[in-house]
Amino acid sequence: MQKLWPYLSFKGRTNRQAYWVTSVLVYLGFLAVSLATMGIPFLLLAFGLPALIVGLWVGLAVAVRRLHDRNRSGWWLLAMYLPIALLSFLRGAASVSSPDAGAFFGLLTLPFSIWAFVWLACLKGTTGPNRFGDDPLNPTPAEVFS
Repeated sequence: MQKLWPYLSFKGRTNRQAYWVTSVLVYLGFLAVSLATMGIPFLLLAFGLPALIVGLWVGLAVAVRRLHDRNRSGWWLLAMYLPIALLSFLRGAASVSSPDAGAFFGLLTLPFSIWAFVWLACLKGTTGPNRFGDDPLNPTPAEVFS
């Protein structure tokens, strides 16, 4: 369990490589559970729901730690994803009456999606320690020899 704790924690920092690896593994886990439980309601409830909860927790934790690496609070996730969620809801509601309105709201989510992708997956973290912990790319000598 000690090896898994860093993946579940919202504290500390995560570099880009760890973010990418964790994100891909969570995605592949969702895919595997989806394929294994496809069309079987009991299996979906028994395995799919716990996998969804764990996957969302791990995904949020790694995103928060990635923001910490950029010296930002985890609350920035709300600024990134709340507009996407709201516009997606409006897209669904508008596409019932007008496909063009649904496409418009879908297009409005694009800048927020690009912003979240660039900040979380592409930009380098702050160099050296920051208020959230030591630099994951340049650990302190005490961390190296412990």
